[in-house]
Amino acid sequence: MSLPTARPQLYRIKAFHVAEKLRLKDLRERFTKQPLEFSNYEMIVRYAEDSYLFVYNYGSVVFFNVADELQERELSSIQEYRIPSDQGLATDVFFLEVPEPAAATASVSGSPGAGTKVYFDRIVAPALSHEIIKIACMLLAESTALEYYEVLIENLLEKTNRFSKKLQHQGRMLESSEDLIKFIGLCLDTKQSIISNLYIVDSPDETWENVELDKLHQDMKLMMEVDTRYRALEYKIKIIQESVDVIVDLSKSKRETLLELIIILLIAFEIILTLIKWQ
Repeated sequence: MSLPTARPQLYRIKAFHVAEKLRLKDLRERFTKQPLEFSNYEMIVRYAEDSYLFVYNYGSVVFFNVADELQERELSSIQEYRIPSDQGLATDVFFLEVPEPAAATASVSGSPGAGTKVYFDRIVAPALSHEIIKIACMLLAESTALEYYEVLIENLLEKTNRFSKKLQHQGRMLESSEDLIKFIGLCLDTKQSIISNLYIVDSPDETWENVELDKLHQDMKLMMEVDTRYRALEYKIKIIQESVDVIVDLSKSKRETLLELIIILLIAFEIILTLIKWQ
């Protein structure tokens, strides 16, 4: 008689990028449970031994093994911070797979992260550990934030391309100065948000003293192409910055030409007035 096949336990990790910035100290009392861990960068709420909420100051919220109803309740408590719907809400789903509890207990090696494998849509770990959960949620949060900024940058590139096409076909800028200033301001604000919110994301403390956890962190970053996507964002920001510089130069040149024309007209007007007086 064959023994029944052990079925692995599958934990869902769901991330939302809800805001460009969150002041965690303002959110400390908003959720249904008090934080288990709190810092200016990260807040962790534990609902049960295997159920968590992670909130990051760069605007991402991650639920580990949390029912949809509770997710909606917690998200509604920070509704006023959420990104306008017309900009889209970036979301992502990942999984953590472990053996049955009995099998997991038997396979624990004593070192969190040992024997853990990273795949396209999940991490397969010999046992559930807080360190693995924390690393998985942090990287999924970062990836979701990147997704939001990728969409934002693509929209800016599209607008930049429209400006370039008008210059190519009409040889001049037709937008008003106010529209150009708003576009330049949007570009600068987006660039500053990316730099201040994402480029400072560092490896979690748990990876500094554990080789296995550091390998898990690096493998997951590689699978999610975090570094590659950062470089792509940098390149696109550089293209937008160069276009903004051209637009600023053209606007400045247009303004200078207008001022020169006004000065010429004033001089001509004075000459005409002088000639009239002499007659």
